[in-house]
Amino acid sequence: MARPRSFDEAAVLEQAVELFRARGYEGTSLADLESHLGLGRQSLYNTFGDKQALFLKALDHYRNTMGEAIADCLSGPDAGLETIREYFRATIRNLTGEAPRNGCLIANTITERGPDDPASLLRCNQSREQLERGFRRALSQAKKRGELPPQLDVDATATLLVIQNYGLNALAKTGATAAELEAALEALLAGLG
Repeated sequence: MARPRSFDEAAVLEQAVELFRARGYEGTSLADLESHLGLGRQSLYNTFGDKQALFLKALDHYRNTMGEAIADCLSGPDAGLETIREYFRATIRNLTGEAPRNGCLIANTITERGPDDPASLLRCNQSREQLERGFRRALSQAKKRGELPPQLDVDATATLLVIQNYGLNALAKTGATAAELEAALEALLAGLG
């Protein structure tokens, strides 16, 4: 008879997310996962499958938790240019705070795994599309309220904001300061008006 699980699967996935953010897929061994998650190899395999399956579940967990937060932030009825600014400011605070600068799991995975891992890339693209939709909604609302010029291309600008988001992640990992990232953000947003 199988023993019931004595751990919280969501909490384990959150820990896996943090380890993969810090070390990347290739830099994380099964021994690292066992040690960091406090689970034996058999428990890992029985619950999550192999390392790739655990990584994909960690990516899904990250996308779902972060995606919900992004959707809440950018999809409100009052969302607009200031909402976008606040989203980026929160991102900058998160990237440059006291915690290690591990960046975004999605951005990290795109650069590390890219087209060599189609299953991961699919999840990254879904996350990118979700973020882009959020920016598109906020930009559309801002444009309707006259916060942005009528000729602004909302779709292209939403893509530009996604690029900015991933670029901030990369620069923060190099040691860029919050002030440097804020200045880049303000220059971008000033160019929209």
